[in-house]
Amino acid sequence: DPIINQQCASGHVHTFYGPQNFHPNTSYEDIRDTPAKFSSTPFVENQSLYWHPSIYRVTDDGAGGKTYTRVNNLESSPYYRWDKSNAPETVAFPPGFRMIAHSDDSGADKGGETGQNMLTECCDLDEAGEETCETWETLHFPTRPCGWLGIALAMPTCWNEVSLGDDNDHKSHMAYTTDGAVNGPCPSGFTKRVPQIQLFVRIADYQGGTYQLSDGASVWHVDFFNGWKEGKLQELIDTCQPDDGVNIGDFNPPCSCAEENLTKNTQMTGAVCDSDVRRLILDEATDIVTTGTLPFGACQGPNLIPKSWTQLADNTIQCVLPPATPIGASGDEDGEEDGEDGEEDGEEDGEEDEAEDGDEEDEEGEEEKATGGGNKGNTNTGNTANTLPTSGVARNALILIFFAAICVIPFLLEMGTI
Repeated sequence: DPIINQQCASGHVHTFYGPQNFHPNTSYEDIRDTPAKFSSTPFVENQSLYWHPSIYRVTDDGAGGKTYTRVNNLESSPYYRWDKSNAPETVAFPPGFRMIAHSDDSGADKGGETGQNMLTECCDLDEAGEETCETWETLHFPTRPCGWLGIALAMPTCWNEVSLGDDNDHKSHMAYTTDGAVNGPCPSGFTKRVPQIQLFVRIADYQGGTYQLSDGASVWHVDFFNGWKEGKLQELIDTCQPDDGVNIGDFNPPCSCAEENLTKNTQMTGAVCDSDVRRLILDEATDIVTTGTLPFGACQGPNLIPKSWTQLADNTIQCVLPPATPIGASGDEDGEEDGEDGEEDGEEDGEEDEAEDGDEEDEEGEEEKATGGGNKGNTNTGNTANTLPTSGVARNALILIFFAAICVIPFLLEMGTI
């Protein structure tokens, strides 16, 4: 895991989104300097990695045992938002910054679209093309099918300005605001704000039934490893202005802010196949598990394969699906993961009492799908119109997720898995 342990396998399988530099032994410089053609990001200036526990569908094998099938039809989008109306000031993530957020963290139960920073929604489109959704304020896998299942968690925004998250528990340097609002008061000792990242993961054509996270928990968590080019995110924070004419809850400023200030990635790659994850990271199958239990336990199982490259070359990754390949299409027998869809830039009006006199929250969204094979060691957001293929998964290997930048409908934040 690039955040928790760079020497051996993570405790569970993760799904990643971002550049193909997905080995656990990965630095800020590695992901920041990833060439555009080895990434699914829609904008080349943001090569951040995002990941989460992989999702498995659990079925009876007919003999009293269980079969765990990794969910690969994932799409995702990370949305960035900030509000500069109140102190402390909002600054960009510094080089090397990383954090982990859990849905049961202190303060996570305030804010967000539902009064919580955690959201699950099971949605369908009616005959008129209008969406109808059933929502929950916790992680929930309904037994009934629906058009898509969305899972979103907004990460904390208050930073202590001391730790980058590399010398602690990767959590205590961050905190949610005391009232849940993006521009709300920060707790004592947290002297800066950073943009709030909401990672929205979507399971397309959700089948219902029984599902389980790779870590066996009922709590959702998200990891973030900053890969922004130095100075670029701060430029957006300083220059992107809110649109006073938008409704509360709409993304603001318009997506054109990102398109005008970031470089579009015209070489977005597809998802890395499981076979390459097993060749380069960890030789362990994680797509379909029939042993009764999922791969589990830090530094357990096969040994981590030492990183064999300094800079990615055309022959480093040998099996990559085209960006437009539908999830579940043939390409690699070990399974594939989603790539990225796109990014959005904008501000969002958060709370009703924040919507006056320029108090809108800036929000920048990115749509992506997973780019690398799945593995337990690492984990890492597409929209309805543009989605990227997924990559393979392995317990101890890293899974890459790529990002693309485009304007997306707010509720359709999507991400892939690895």
